[in-house]
Amino acid sequence: MLFSIYPTDAAETRRTVIDQVLGTSGDERMLFTSLHMVDTGELAAFGEVLRAAHDDDGVTFCADVSPVALEHVVAGDEGWGWLARRGITMLRLDYGFDADEIGRIAETSGCRIAVNASTVDVAFLDELAGLPVAGWHNFYPRPETGLTAPFLVAQSRLFLDRGMPVLAFIPGERELRAPLHLGLPTLEEQRHRNAWRSYLQLRRLVPEAVVVCAEGAVADDHAAWIAEFEATGTVTLPVVGLDAAASVLLERPWRLRVEEAAASFRLDETRGGIRPSRIRNADARERGSLQVDLDAYGRYRGEVHLMRADRPLDAGQARIGEVAAPYRGIVDDLRPGQTVRLIPLPA
Repeated sequence: MLFSIYPTDAAETRRTVIDQVLGTSGDERMLFTSLHMVDTGELAAFGEVLRAAHDDDGVTFCADVSPVALEHVVAGDEGWGWLARRGITMLRLDYGFDADEIGRIAETSGCRIAVNASTVDVAFLDELAGLPVAGWHNFYPRPETGLTAPFLVAQSRLFLDRGMPVLAFIPGERELRAPLHLGLPTLEEQRHRNAWRSYLQLRRLVPEAVVVCAEGAVADDHAAWIAEFEATGTVTLPVVGLDAAASVLLERPWRLRVEEAAASFRLDETRGGIRPSRIRNADARERGSLQVDLDAYGRYRGEVHLMRADRPLDAGQARIGEVAAPYRGIVDDLRPGQTVRLIPLPA
């Protein structure tokens, strides 16, 4: 997972973001940033922030630039070297650059090039064939302007089908960016969701995508769960209301069976292991609840099911807990064969 920092971020926010970047997996530790501040006189000072992060922590940057900002950057004594000395290894060139200009910038700067994956079309991408291009989706500060999931997937495929990487944004959870402070999502439906749920949804919709935190930082536990997923593929599921007899489910990760079933995910190797201490059924076997097979199911007794959809009560099953409400949507993002780790809902 990647993160973003901006000139307006407080020093403590920048430090938190850099620390989260250093805690992620992967060979490259990159931050997304913007150089659209040439009219404010902040470029020199912010450049020193980037240089320090690059020199001290080994962080590199993808910098969003306009034609005016880029011209201003390279007009100084350092020329194009201004970018390399501050760890800027990728330039996101959005509006105002045609394909020929992008080609010249790629050759002159030595930087990889990113374009706006949310707005380009097939013809423009074909003009960029042969260049080191990635697709960075946009983020949308104004509510009700973010992308729909089908559009995100379709635009991402334009890049992936040509062997080009794709990156997309989720909102942060601390220090939301000015001027609106209402989140910076690529997908509109994620504007006010927690980062862990949003991250997993993007990874389901576009599995090849790199996910970027667009602002501030994410909660420490969410950052840790994301890092674990990227390192091992394990999905952390916070749960509540767990029956005492089901505490064994917290002791280790569990693999979801590989068969695709509409009603539930079955947890491998749970069969025969759990007898609920008390029957506490709800009105239905709700999506996101954990159900265990009882003696009525014979050799299946003790097998645990994570419900994918609401189903009527069943005399042969009993509820033993549920995924906590802020994370219940993760059930939609799980896939057969994945590994899940159940934990008590953090305070």
